[in-house]
Amino acid sequence: MPPPQEQARQLYLIHGNSDAEVNNARYELVCSLLTPEERDAGLTEVRSAGNQPLSLDRAMSEIIGELGTGSFIPGAKRVVVVYDLKEFYDASKKKGAAKAKPAKEAKPTKGRDRVEVFAEWLDQTLPTTENVAIFVCTESDEKGRIVAQDGELYRLVRERGVVIERKEKPLNFDFEDQVLSGNAVGAVTVLHEWIDRAGNDSGSRLKIYTTLAGLVELVLQASCLENAREAQVPAAQATVSDGFPALARIPSWKGKKVEALAKRFTRTSLRDMVAALDHMQATLYPTGEEDHVGDWTELAEMLVLRLTAIRR
Repeated sequence: MPPPQEQARQLYLIHGNSDAEVNNARYELVCSLLTPEERDAGLTEVRSAGNQPLSLDRAMSEIIGELGTGSFIPGAKRVVVVYDLKEFYDASKKKGAAKAKPAKEAKPTKGRDRVEVFAEWLDQTLPTTENVAIFVCTESDEKGRIVAQDGELYRLVRERGVVIERKEKPLNFDFEDQVLSGNAVGAVTVLHEWIDRAGNDSGSRLKIYTTLAGLVELVLQASCLENAREAQVPAAQATVSDGFPALARIPSWKGKKVEALAKRFTRTSLRDMVAALDHMQATLYPTGEEDHVGDWTELAEMLVLRLTAIRR
């Protein structure tokens, strides 16, 4: 049975890895719910203060207080926008959704999970008001910050409200496509965008490095396979899964792209790529004994140019 329409209009989740599209969706939704005159008194935004993520431990009372307060304008609703609530990113600890309890019990009690209490309040008490809750969650593929679709809050919004998803192709997929297509300009452009998003986050930079290392490994194995086939040595008779594990893990369409790319390189150029990876790794984890530590962005760009060059 579909949820009552009045509940569907009171509970929203907007999430995705495209910050611009997520913000546009939020703006359009707020404009559809409140007139410009109503927004001054009827729109409230709840954000994290400082570096700590917004969580129910700190903000549940504030969010419920705002959603439970009537508008100063007769007949108008209040809209509360909650940004990046930590519990939307946390996977559910339960196999099934918790059964709803009577609304009069929907208050924090010792031993009860805050997510359960909050979900219960949204499910049973929010519909007794005219107000609307909008949860906005920005996602980052690089940092592994993704909304948990098996989480209790996500399930509640999906069943009782509206989920709006705004996603773009992850940068690491786009980057690999550009490299495997031999598009140097496109690959460097995506690389710089990826590096800008990563900032100084070591985990994000490590993901860029491991992506480049994975591409070099694929090219090395494809080159070895091609050399074995040309020389008609026993290795050529081995299956890909036996002798070339990295190639065996990727789909055939991607394998064909890798093999086409590998034909461009000499043994010397392949050795240079491995040396460039070692140099990049030294900039990620310097020991202090290096004579010179290069610029990480410049090293990454040069390696991409090696991977996408017609002749090296």
